[in-house]
Amino acid sequence: MMEAPLDAIVPELEGDEFLMWEARQPGRYELHHGFVVAFAGGSVAHATIALNLQILLRQAFPAPCRVFGSDLKIEIARRTYYYPDASVVCEPLDDAATLSRAPIVVVEVLSARTSAYDRIEKRTGYRSLESLRAFLIVYTDRRRVEVDLREEGSWQTKVSTDGTLSLGETGIPLEELYA
Repeated sequence: MMEAPLDAIVPELEGDEFLMWEARQPGRYELHHGFVVAFAGGSVAHATIALNLQILLRQAFPAPCRVFGSDLKIEIARRTYYYPDASVVCEPLDDAATLSRAPIVVVEVLSARTSAYDRIEKRTGYRSLESLRAFLIVYTDRRRVEVDLREEGSWQTKVSTDGTLSLGETGIPLEELYA
């Protein structure tokens, strides 16, 4: 017997409806403009780079900031929630919280299946957050990181392929990111 597609099972949801629905599910899902999308797993390269990045971000952003992996949702809008591969949050969060509304850094590590969506749709969503200072797109098939930095109220995109990735006042060595 063939299973029904997820969108045939789950109707369009609003923010609070989605949060309650997802809390009862065995897997993880994102909410894209009211539509539920299954959260996909990644490759060994994806997992390695994401973990390296979380460690390096923790060194670059000490307490009171906290670094999270892909378990913390980011609320983009009432009908849009994403799970980035890494985020830095400096607002106080309760340990039972499942989402943040004010990250300062968000990272998407690309996979072949979600690359276009991450580079276009998610980039636009994340950059709409007032708190966000940097959005990183990290490639897994080559040494390349696109960094969108908010500087004096406007976004500037820079590409790093070697040396140190600049995040304003701090930097991340690409050699260690891709180790």
